[in-house]
Amino acid sequence: MRIIMIGCGVISLLCTGCMTMKTGSPETNLPFSETSFKHHKLAQGVYYLEGAVNTGVLIRDGKALLIDCCDSVSPQRLAELGVHSVEWILCTQYRRSNTAGAYAFVDQGAQLAAPQSERTLFEKAEEYWADPKNRWHLYHSHPGPEMLTRPLPVARAVHEGDAIEWNGFTLRVLDTPGATCGSVSYLLASSEGNICFSGDVLYGPGQVWELYSLQKGFGEICDYHGFLGNRPALIASLHKVAASGARLLLPSHGAPIQSPQSATALLEERLNALWRNYTATSALNFYFPHLLDETKDDPRRLSPAHTTDPPVWIRRVAATSFAVISNTGAALLIDCGNASVIDTLDKWKRDNTIRSVEGCWITHYHDDHVDALPELTKRLGCPIMTDQHLSEIIEHPDRFILPCISPAAAPVAKVTHNGERWTWREFSLTAFHFPGQTLYHSGLLVEGHGEKAFFAGDSGAPTGLDDYTSGNRVFLGEDAGSRKCLEIWRACQPGYIFNEHQDKAFTFSNEQLDTMDGMLVEREQLVSEMTPWDNPNFALDPWWVRTYPYDQNTHAGVQCWIDVQFTNHGPRDCDAAVEPIVPHGWTWLPEKSSWKITVPPQTDGWTGPSTKHPDGAARIVITIPANAVSGSYTIPFRIRWNARYLGQFRHARIVVQ
Repeated sequence: MRIIMIGCGVISLLCTGCMTMKTGSPETNLPFSETSFKHHKLAQGVYYLEGAVNTGVLIRDGKALLIDCCDSVSPQRLAELGVHSVEWILCTQYRRSNTAGAYAFVDQGAQLAAPQSERTLFEKAEEYWADPKNRWHLYHSHPGPEMLTRPLPVARAVHEGDAIEWNGFTLRVLDTPGATCGSVSYLLASSEGNICFSGDVLYGPGQVWELYSLQKGFGEICDYHGFLGNRPALIASLHKVAASGARLLLPSHGAPIQSPQSATALLEERLNALWRNYTATSALNFYFPHLLDETKDDPRRLSPAHTTDPPVWIRRVAATSFAVISNTGAALLIDCGNASVIDTLDKWKRDNTIRSVEGCWITHYHDDHVDALPELTKRLGCPIMTDQHLSEIIEHPDRFILPCISPAAAPVAKVTHNGERWTWREFSLTAFHFPGQTLYHSGLLVEGHGEKAFFAGDSGAPTGLDDYTSGNRVFLGEDAGSRKCLEIWRACQPGYIFNEHQDKAFTFSNEQLDTMDGMLVEREQLVSEMTPWDNPNFALDPWWVRTYPYDQNTHAGVQCWIDVQFTNHGPRDCDAAVEPIVPHGWTWLPEKSSWKITVPPQTDGWTGPSTKHPDGAARIVITIPANAVSGSYTIPFRIRWNARYLGQFRHARIVVQ
């Protein structure tokens, strides 16, 4: 199959936007029809242009050097500053919001410099999109959802200590990883005081733009387990820009920062406070006992819960599966992520340990819990049951892009709702939406033989909470995320809590539940202080804007649609607008599209049936021409959220067959 990359040149019709996120949206007829972006002077011959990110502009004799290049940067905007040509573009990082405007200028002869360690992300974007490891079984977080959609040629790869001389200007390169693993900053020497173009090292005094980009593996763990894993690298970068001698920092997101030393010191303090809070109740203390030793003596760390062997009517099967076994010999399977589970069940049937397998309850969609579902239904004819929040992911995984997602699709026979109760054999079963490790997660309370057992999937361990992956969408707040799970445990009071990765059960005391709840309340406040959004979940949830379906197969000569879905974590209505960037010859149809919508406050994070507060969805209708070349197309979307332009913030994939 051909992989066809769709990128962006310069916006000729600029989007509405400004530097604040908390004001209302100006009225527009099209989502990107006004030119309200401003430019600002930093020093003689030195400016920056507002946009999805700030674009630095150095000017000499009508020629320009750009630092990053948002797709809101046009020849017309540069002409207002007296620029008639762009000679160089220096990139702080690879992400689309920082680079999408560079294509048109490079096509016109501009040369591009990029961080040395990210060079392949610029020049070999097609290899990224063609590699299935970047689609399925995702345990890595970088490059992430803003990967370039097509290659950009790199004329010069830069790293720490390099000096760039251009028309009398001198810029020194600083390696400043954090938001991306290879980010650099550019320190401009100026008689009016040095200026550091600092990328996403920080947003403002004591703040970062978002936290999910800091997801990175360390020690013996991969990115999946590495919440705040890039914190040490970011703190080193903060020290570097603070010591650079700059009088002013210009971040990619946010206004110029006048006091670099105090701004960076406050952010370091807040990062460390959030780290201490997180490690105090982390399940990683159970799975990797020495990984978080730096905070092992913190008196606030949760005392491990008591563990016990399962009751006789619950047996571990294999891998991440348990079985509830009835007096009749019937079995109810919990999760099925490996063929060894089916082999064990077959063996149990042959030796009369069980008589039959009458159902399989799925706790969550992760590959190690669902990979073997197609084989299970084929070999044992076993019906699958699960909560409504994850049933569609199991049946149609191609519609979603999430951590640890499996391509294995299987039919769901029974879809349950939160609190639904029914009887199976001698047991009473109660289903819950249980968003402790991922939003798309269920819990199952099994009551029988005078005992209560709660199957919690991966939500919880004797040392606390499995909330270490931002992409899993575990929200902060009352009646959300792990706090919702704690309240369910408090109400159910199970004698056994089962995590599918652990042989023994555990249970929490009310005091331990109170400790975890208190830490989550504190965490909400810490993240609120550290980020500029009006709700901390915007900074923790990379999928508050997402496309649906993420993948779709279609044919030339037809119309198709893609929804851009918005979770409004905030307290008030927000206006959103969307524009797709389609291949040459394709058309999007504004008159048939709901490209501009208002999203009500505090939506639930999804758009499924029976949702009390559904997310907003802008539907984009696209016509594919009859002569379209077969292949896979990556379609970026420009996004406006209230008055803030986010750039080419998300994308979807269309396969033309």
